Amino acid sequence: MEISRQQALNLLDSLSEFHPIPRAGLDLAATIAANAQRAQMEAMRRFSLSLTVDETGVKNLRMLISALRRAVVPNRFSRFFGARIPFPSSVLIANVFGAVLGEALRTRVGGEWQLLDWNRQTLVALCRNQGDFCLPTYKAGKQFMNGDEDDVWFFYRVMVRKLDPSAAQGIRTISTDDLNEPVEFERKWAEMFHHKCRAPN
Repeated sequence: MEISRQQALNLLDSLSEFHPIPRAGLDLAATIAANAQRAQMEAMRRFSLSLTVDETGVKNLRMLISALRRAVVPNRFSRFFGARIPFPSSVLIANVFGAVLGEALRTRVGGEWQLLDWNRQTLVALCRNQGDFCLPTYKAGKQFMNGDEDDVWFFYRVMVRKLDPSAAQGIRTISTDDLNEPVEFERKWAEMFHHKCRAPN
């Protein structure tokens, strides 16, 4: 997916009207839902890309954030002199497009949106139990800032496996003992490959 610098800047400019999160009097769940809907509308209208709140939508979100990042990241010469993606732009991506990631995760594993005080910061967290939370909106902003090292699709898969016990049932392992027995090693790899081919990515 290719996005021009002007397309990316136009999108960011259109998102700049959004109010900051957190803020006084905020209905957090309604705001996250509205932001996710806005992200879906913008992605479809501008790039004909569907950001559904499921695995396919999260994969499309990863592709979109990567394309937006490539469009606005300063060139090597500029980076040499300290130029970088502006932090306010990453906040816009987090607040709006990160809401899609968060709603996809909430749809899959449950939880509720809460403002969490952590290390003298107020964070937007998806919470399931006391002390059990994740920060999906921030992850989208981090992928926009840092690139694939903060991949939202990888984050989504890890959190689903962590928070949804049924998701871990399909995980297979190969031990060092299997390496000493070629027949068992080949059998397990064949089983894993067959399982992977049947399972959704």
